[in-house]
Amino acid sequence: MHAKYLVLREGAVASYIPELERVAPDQFGIALATVDGHIYDFGDSGSPFSIQSISKPLIYGLALQDRGRDAVLAKIGVEPSGDAFNAILFDERTNRPFNSMVNTGAIAATSLVCGRDAAERLARILDFLRALCGRPAEIDEAVYLSERATGHRNRAIAYLELNNGMIQGDIEAHLDLYFRQCSVLTTAVDLAFIAATLAKGGVHPVTDERALAAEHVRDVLSVMTTCGMYDYAGEWELRVGLPAKSGVGGGIMAVLPGQLGIGVFSPRLDEHGNSYRGIRVCEELSTRLQLHLLNYRGRTRSALRRTYFGSDMPAKRVRHVAARARLEAHAAAIAVFEFHGNLFFGSTEQAVRRILHRVETRYLIFDLARVTSVDAVAAKLLRELCERLVASGRTARFTGVADEVRERLGLDPSVFAPSAESALEDSEEMLLQSLAGPERNPPAEVPLEEFELVADLDLQELRILSGFLMKETFAAGETMVKEGDPAESLYFVVSGSVDVCLARDHHETRTRLACVDAGNVIGELALLSDRRRTADVIAATMVSARVLAAADVSSIARSHPRIHAKLIAAVGESLSERLRRANAVIASLMR
Repeated sequence: MHAKYLVLREGAVASYIPELERVAPDQFGIALATVDGHIYDFGDSGSPFSIQSISKPLIYGLALQDRGRDAVLAKIGVEPSGDAFNAILFDERTNRPFNSMVNTGAIAATSLVCGRDAAERLARILDFLRALCGRPAEIDEAVYLSERATGHRNRAIAYLELNNGMIQGDIEAHLDLYFRQCSVLTTAVDLAFIAATLAKGGVHPVTDERALAAEHVRDVLSVMTTCGMYDYAGEWELRVGLPAKSGVGGGIMAVLPGQLGIGVFSPRLDEHGNSYRGIRVCEELSTRLQLHLLNYRGRTRSALRRTYFGSDMPAKRVRHVAARARLEAHAAAIAVFEFHGNLFFGSTEQAVRRILHRVETRYLIFDLARVTSVDAVAAKLLRELCERLVASGRTARFTGVADEVRERLGLDPSVFAPSAESALEDSEEMLLQSLAGPERNPPAEVPLEEFELVADLDLQELRILSGFLMKETFAAGETMVKEGDPAESLYFVVSGSVDVCLARDHHETRTRLACVDAGNVIGELALLSDRRRTADVIAATMVSARVLAAADVSSIARSHPRIHAKLIAAVGESLSERLRRANAVIASLMR
């Protein structure tokens, strides 16, 4: 595009400010910045030029931040004027300037910037522009002096506004500040980053500094959309369709909210005072990259990334065989709904509708870990969904929720779980409690015959095996098995529960892989080989276990080969069952 439009020589540099007439007319730079901070640029994208009218929406945003929307609206309108940027026209109904993008409104906006004196107000403007573009803002003194010396029309505007009550205070101080803000040096790259900051809701994509509150960004972009390109604004909206602002210094800045910012510099201006090349670059960018805000982008996608049930992906808690059977029979009562992306009305409403149709689901987990933003309407929909579910006797839990989203949801803290895994485990526990009567309460210790590993042994064989088992107890928090140790023992956990963990960060922290309840076996590798332990096993509670030493396994193999063969077959079946469950989880992830 740079090569394509470089050959154009139409238009002329601004001449009503003498210093601008000295600008090299054929400079040409293009820049595009994404909201994650990447910059694409070409040509004279780093060449400095005066920001001129592109400062108008920015200072309007600062005025909104200083005074609030109502106070600013009382002084400056938001309607397009249809006239040149320096026309001396006011809204006949209200006596206000039509909008802040023309000189009448821009001077009024500058007068609203707060500060104890002129020096402090200028410092605040420069610091605000620094936050927007990500580097210090400087004034071109030659351009400033030239503007001040020739700014008689702007003086006429300011004194008319003083007469109409639109401006109060020291008119010359307001004008001097206005001339200085228009003389700030910028580049195409700077404009792209300022636009990307607005696209990111007022937060700079590289520094992460908030320059402008999101609600003021919306107001600024609204006025840029309708009034930013002077009396070319309507055709711009038709052809390009982006909030934008041009300046007679040759710059154009355009914003695609949520995605990117564009900056173009080429000093030759058309009859509207807009960069001749800049207009064409923006038109082609909008067409080739499909940037127009009103482009049809297809049906709104649901905010739900994936839905799975307790049967698809149970919690990483290995329960007693009877508890597992009850869970598998009723696991459809538990569902996890994974949300993703930006949550707004269209996407969230679809998701809420689908969730409400799951009438058979009693325990609902909403995982927001992959969500990038939640607006106020989406938060209200989720809050009312949760309240409706609870009112119908069902349980709803949220997980993966950022602090600011948690505040926006405004729900009781008990609704939030630290992780999807913990929410899933709690839901299983509640489901088991609802299914089990008093007669189903587990015994203090699980008898040996209830362990799956010995299900094929007859009573005589069980008695023989019991003779080899040694009783051991472990305090809560005690390490039963250490990663890397020889696999010397097989543990029948008869009471309590244990955590299987992997060490991380030089063993300073651990990741829990699973929780194993009583009625299960730890360390089956001791039956198969002399391999090393692959994880730590830590007593989560007080644990009682029956321990079979590897040496005794060898003795059983010699003296009771039938028992040994049954145990080996049971280990094989156990590993096969784990593989089946792992494949089921993988299948659910691929849906």
